[in-house]
Amino acid sequence: MNLKKNIIIILILIVSIKLSGQDMGGATLLSQKATISQRVGVTDVTITYHSPSVKGRKIFGGIVPYDFKVDGKEYPWRAGSNKNTIIEFSTDVSINGKPLKKGKYGLHIYVEKRQWTFIFSKNADSWGSFQYTPKDDALRTTVSVDKAPFQEWLSYDFTFRKNESAQVELHWENIKASFKVTSDVNNLVIAALESKENKTGADYYDLAEEKMKRKNFSVSEVMGLIDKSITTLEAEDESPRRRGLLFASKIFKADLMIEKGNKQEGLKLRDEMLANAYGFDMYYYGLKPLLLKGDKKRSYQLLTDYVNKEPKNWIAHLSLGEYYLKVNNPKKVVEHFEKAYKYASDNWKNYARYLYLQNKVILKN
Repeated sequence: MNLKKNIIIILILIVSIKLSGQDMGGATLLSQKATISQRVGVTDVTITYHSPSVKGRKIFGGIVPYDFKVDGKEYPWRAGSNKNTIIEFSTDVSINGKPLKKGKYGLHIYVEKRQWTFIFSKNADSWGSFQYTPKDDALRTTVSVDKAPFQEWLSYDFTFRKNESAQVELHWENIKASFKVTSDVNNLVIAALESKENKTGADYYDLAEEKMKRKNFSVSEVMGLIDKSITTLEAEDESPRRRGLLFASKIFKADLMIEKGNKQEGLKLRDEMLANAYGFDMYYYGLKPLLLKGDKKRSYQLLTDYVNKEPKNWIAHLSLGEYYLKVNNPKKVVEHFEKAYKYASDNWKNYARYLYLQNKVILKN
């Protein structure tokens, strides 16, 4: 019995040494160290690994065996070579819909022919997968594997990137597999803002906006936050940013009052703020209905009113040009960016000129 166990151990060591993940050359490691990072939502995701090459070998089902299990014990692959692969998250995330706390994890893979199980181990400091034990598992997720164009060197990449999610993809030889990382931006931003001491007027404004993104938000709670934003901003030192935020907060309040049913007072406050709009106030407020709610009609009304009121205001034409850019009307884009360039102040002239010429070239092509 002891002889059988010793033979198994020797065989495991032989296979381990041959694994792509070994490269036991000390200072002359053949597999290059690599790091890839990506911001997903508000979360920084970093993967540190060593990248082996195929070198004419059969990889999966060869030097990385399928179903590598002895006496019921799994021997996962280190998802790279040399030291075990490490993946780190700066905030809490979800992996294929499963919650995972922020932190640093050893990444291992239990390889089967048609599916892989990505294992996130709380032990991020071991050498390879030799010290792997299931008791350190923080999370497991099983995914299907796909055929892919041949690739000599193992690599990780972030694919199918969206505002709050991305796929982490491993590609080597003619196989690739991936898992989805999701960052709950709304809840993470709210938690960070709520925990912040000595909040600024901008903090209260951002908190109100984030709370309003929730499906069943409390109008009263959001109104309270906007009132705090206004009160705090009014006590802050005068600056262009303060003035812009104060405009945004008050017009936010006006729209909220109208939504809450206090239409008369809300319209009065909104008209007062629009009459005193300055600089980029209308640029941001006018584009907001389109960008956040897809309300083309409201944005068009606000921005055309702005141009009609101030036909020689370069920001008015810039705003309407941006609107036409979003709704894909290149002829109107060029028309208004040209006027923005014509009326722009000296410090904005180069910027306006670039936008005008860039879109003019696009229109001609």
